[in-house]
Formats: sequence, structure tokens, C-alpha cells
Amino acid sequence: FVGAFLLAELLQQTQADIYCLVCAANFTTGKQRLEENLKAYLLWEASFHSRIIPVLGDLSQPLLGLSEGQFHLIAEKINSIYHNGALVNHVYPYALLKAANIRGTEEVLRLASQIKIKPVHFISTTSVFDSNEYFKLEVVQENDPLEHSQGLPGGYAQSKWVAEKIVMMARDRGLPCSIYRLGRVTWHSQTGVWNPNDLFYRFIKGCIQLKSAPEMNSMVEITPVDYLAKV
Repeated sequence: FVGAFLLAELLQQTQADIYCLVCAANFTTGKQRLEENLKAYLLWEASFHSRIIPVLGDLSQPLLGLSEGQFHLIAEKINSIYHNGALVNHVYPYALLKAANIRGTEEVLRLASQIKIKPVHFISTTSVFDSNEYFKLEVVQENDPLEHSQGLPGGYAQSKWVAEKIVMMARDRGLPCSIYRLGRVTWHSQTGVWNPNDLFYRFIKGCIQLKSAPEMNSMVEITPVDYLAKV
């Protein structure tokens, strides 16, 4: 969902060709998957076709599922990396998310440091601050050290915490890395299009279907996906 809007925004704001890692049997199927995803969110433009280049691979595999030759070629061609790829599941334990979310990040950093240095824009989550120690604080600043992981709820937040620490290590060693922590990403502010598999989406849909809602009073922060992608 976020990846589709990020891709569309990069295509609209730049003249660059965008290489997209995608799981597919062949080049044609990979391109079709990317195109269909953009169409599903009302983002597709015919001019995008020639500028989207599928890279057939797997985030959870060594070298991103590419051969050494392919990995070397991509490292030579690209100039910047937006790492938005992750296995997002709020039920899976850490062990099931480690390959895609942590080892995948390691391979992205390897790609960024080969042949020529490429800046990495790493998409993370505000959930990395959901540990017990941070809840004791009134305010957590964006640049506060990411020190506490005890009590982090769920494997997804845990895996992104570890991935962030690895990105920070790479940054300390001289690789230009930026970290963007997403909160609750919701519908497009103009079209209303949203990810139907999102937990909050399903919560609202369930309330409508049941014609009932839980008795609760809590603040919910939301970020429209189009605003997020522009940022």
C-alpha cells in the first residue's frame, strides 16, 4: 500500500527509472504485478510503463534472491535506495519475520555499499518506541537513542527495532542513511482509497457490518497516505 504511493510519487517527482524488487516468475509477470498494484490504488499512468523496471528477487534471501552477477549489476546501475520492503504481520513471531525484515535490510545495506556509495532511505515504524521504558516518558524525541527493546509487543515491532539498529550501525560507519518512522497510515485524503487488509480498515468495516462499535474513548493518530508519500 505505502510502496505503491511511494513509487508513484517518485515517478511523478523525478525523471528517474525505478528498479523495483518483486517476487514473480518472470519479467512480464513482475511488471504486471507492479502495474496492477498501482491501478488498484488509482495511481497508474501510462507514462510509468517504461520507467518501472522489475527486479525479480526475494527480500528474505541472500543477495535479495539475485545471482552475484545480477546483484553486482544493480549495485552499479542505481544511485539511491528506498527500502520500504518488509513482511508486515502483527501476529507472526520475531523468528518468522527475521529473514525478510532484518536479513533483507542487511542485504540492502550491502547493495548500498558496493561499487559506489548509495544513500539509503529506510522506512520504519513508530512502534520501535512501544517498549515499557519509553511509555514512562512524557515525550520521546525522534533523535533519542533507540536503547530499549524490553516489552516490545509483537514480532513486527521487534524486527523493525533490530533492523533500525543495523541501519544506525551502517550510518555510523559512513553510509548515508535516513530513517522514517511511520505511524498509522490511512486512506488517500482525496480519493479515500485504502489498503483493505489494514487492521484499522478492517476494524471500521467490522463496526459498519455489525452496526455496533466498542464503547471506548481513545485518541487515534492517522496519516493520509498521499501526504506521507509526498513527505
